[in-house]
Amino acid sequence: MPTHPENPNHLESTASSHTPTDPPHPARPQTVLLTGATGVLGTALLPYLRHHRVIALAHRRQPSACGEVLAGDITRPQLGLDLPSYRHLCARTDAVVHAAGMVAFGSGRASMHTVNVEGAGRVARFAADAGVPLVHVSTAYVARYREILAAGGNRAERAGNSPADYVASKMAGEEAVAAAGGSVTVVRPSIIIGDSVTGEIAEPQGLHTFAQQVLRNRLPFVPSDPASYVDFVPQDVVARAIVSLLDEGAHPAEYWLSGGANALTCDRLVQVIVEEASDAGIEVRPLRVLAPDVVERLVRPAFFDVVPEWAQTRLDRLLDMSSVLFNEEPLPSSLVDLPGLEAAAETRANEDAWRASVRRLITDRLGARASA
Repeated sequence: MPTHPENPNHLESTASSHTPTDPPHPARPQTVLLTGATGVLGTALLPYLRHHRVIALAHRRQPSACGEVLAGDITRPQLGLDLPSYRHLCARTDAVVHAAGMVAFGSGRASMHTVNVEGAGRVARFAADAGVPLVHVSTAYVARYREILAAGGNRAERAGNSPADYVASKMAGEEAVAAAGGSVTVVRPSIIIGDSVTGEIAEPQGLHTFAQQVLRNRLPFVPSDPASYVDFVPQDVVARAIVSLLDEGAHPAEYWLSGGANALTCDRLVQVIVEEASDAGIEVRPLRVLAPDVVERLVRPAFFDVVPEWAQTRLDRLLDMSSVLFNEEPLPSSLVDLPGLEAAAETRANEDAWRASVRRLITDRLGARASA
């Protein structure tokens, strides 16, 4: 299995192109059932799937850039379809990409279980019934569940904001997918950011929220070691990885889509935000970096006695976010095993992609000001 968790530091070369292009030798067109087509990853995937026939299974929102949309619900038996429709879909489908998921930390354990576990299991059963390969999108943070739990996810007063429930649901989702049988390829991206060149993204993610807080001078400090890793992956890199797997004939395997040992450090990540803000004429105050244990032992006891509840909540959310964003050890990475993506996790490529996302945030912010 090409995971390379013991040596994620062998990714080299230059940044990848962000423009969807047809393969040099186009793969046989397949009919691909795609879940989550309106989400961040699904939106990014659609342009890269244009050489295939895509059926988007949609529940609430309708994707605007998809040739065929089928109303369904991954949380219901038979994907919310009647039996004849379910059998017809099985007969038509050549492969499944399951990109749907509940990612909001505050959505609650029950909702996350329904979507990320039960829903994943139902999609996997459909792929098994159809006899076709499944590409299941999980998260690289299953590798850090115990650390995330220890950072606050097991505390009742913080459980509503903790990423621990999300990661636990993705772990259970992988188990549900495996239990369904069939041919499953699991891809585990780290935090998804915008396009590696344009910074464009359908909806801001946790790392974007962190950058916005820095740009607005709303963070009292950064709870992290300056040398800790901040792992992310551009949405186009994830999309290209998934399509590459489909085109090559997805087979049972696991792929970690992350920067690994070439991820940016916390110190560099913040410095890029400051540099891009300066170039745009935005003043960002210097930020102190405090180890999380110092915050828990010294800052929290003093801080909670003198500030209102909303400020306490903000601190908790900052600490919970840091348990995901900042890693003492690099995440596993296996981008090197995907043809054409060997360069995507190089440190320079990561920094260039992060700059693109920060510039996009700044442009959107200045545009909002101008129209106000």
